[in-house]
Amino acid sequence: MGQYRKLNSEDAVYRKLKTAIRKRYIKQGSQLVEVTLAQKLGVSRTPVRSAIKKLEAEGLVNSIPNRGAFVITPTKKEIEETFLVRAQLECMAAELAAINCNKQQIEELKVLINFETTVFDKSKIDEYYSVNDNLHLKIAEFSGNSVLTLYIKELLDRTRIYLILFDPFYKIEYTPTSEHLDIVNALSSKDPKQACNAVKNHINSAINGLHSAGQMPDDYLSL
Repeated sequence: MGQYRKLNSEDAVYRKLKTAIRKRYIKQGSQLVEVTLAQKLGVSRTPVRSAIKKLEAEGLVNSIPNRGAFVITPTKKEIEETFLVRAQLECMAAELAAINCNKQQIEELKVLINFETTVFDKSKIDEYYSVNDNLHLKIAEFSGNSVLTLYIKELLDRTRIYLILFDPFYKIEYTPTSEHLDIVNALSSKDPKQACNAVKNHINSAINGLHSAGQMPDDYLSL
């Protein structure tokens, strides 16, 4: 029972810190001080330390020897370059998938889009990121090129971090599911050029949706 409470405590601290980072209550470049966070959350330093390590493993936090743990601060140029490379590789994958995918695979993608719509409408953000990445990765897999799929997965992991830090999810007018439908419809039509254009349009929307953080209150852990 004690171990169960410990795991629950670590998970709760992790979720609170990640939410605070995502909502920009904890700003980019901020240092995550174990003692301060433990006091604010009313827990020991152990679950805070575990949560910080998990955030570091996800790429949201960078630990600097003899200095501490800090929320990452990606540059605009780094973000744009990452999305540019992702657009080129996913365009290639979509062109191949348009040629290679079958009806069963198209239906599989449509099921993912329906699920994506559900979690988007319910604002289940973490779940949305997961199904969104899964959809893009499936298209890469359907290309039939395993090396291409591996690189796209790495880029999806990196761009997910940027979307967490500059979350377009809160901009109601941004509806990624309709863009995903455009991609799948192009794949269904066996049109490589249309599929590529749909991918590029979708990723450009993601780039345009990234926005800078505003001023946030000091009591950012009161979630």
